[in-house]
Amino acid sequence: MGQSKKDNKEIGIRLLKIQETGFSIDVPLLQNIDSKEDLSEKIMIEMGLSLPKESKENTFELKMKVQYYYTHEQNQDNKNIKSIKKKALELETSNLFELDDLEKHLTFNDDSINDNSGVIPIMLRISVGALRGILITKTAGTCLSNFPLPIMGIDNDIDAFNKESVEKEKKRNKKK
Repeated sequence: MGQSKKDNKEIGIRLLKIQETGFSIDVPLLQNIDSKEDLSEKIMIEMGLSLPKESKENTFELKMKVQYYYTHEQNQDNKNIKSIKKKALELETSNLFELDDLEKHLTFNDDSINDNSGVIPIMLRISVGALRGILITKTAGTCLSNFPLPIMGIDNDIDAFNKESVEKEKKRNKKK
């Protein structure tokens, strides 16, 4: 099991499994896109993650999902008509981790998870990297290969997640 240090605390963590749980690509849509067209303003990428509400046997499953959308004008002559957004690709993965002592690192509440040792950012970085790698192989030879998953500020997202968890915990304690 690999060791990671957070504030001089060792965290034993191991990636047990990366699994593609869903994939779809609209090949006809991608084949009809003009190869000379500038797609930088027309490709939109959305990403999400799902954290478990509970965990067993020191394992933690983090699910990731990415969707690529192609936006095009419905009618070039009439600019008042809204553009159409079509899903070009969707990829879902499941990433299973094993921790040396799950209860020490994570606390599961009714609707939140408290990250006691900073392990969620580690798992999130690994999961995004795995998603990025799978995505590269799935988009090879398509116009989407020029749009790899962008680099994200995961630390900012995790800070927001942790603040939200703390706020939910405070609200829950006030109700008691």
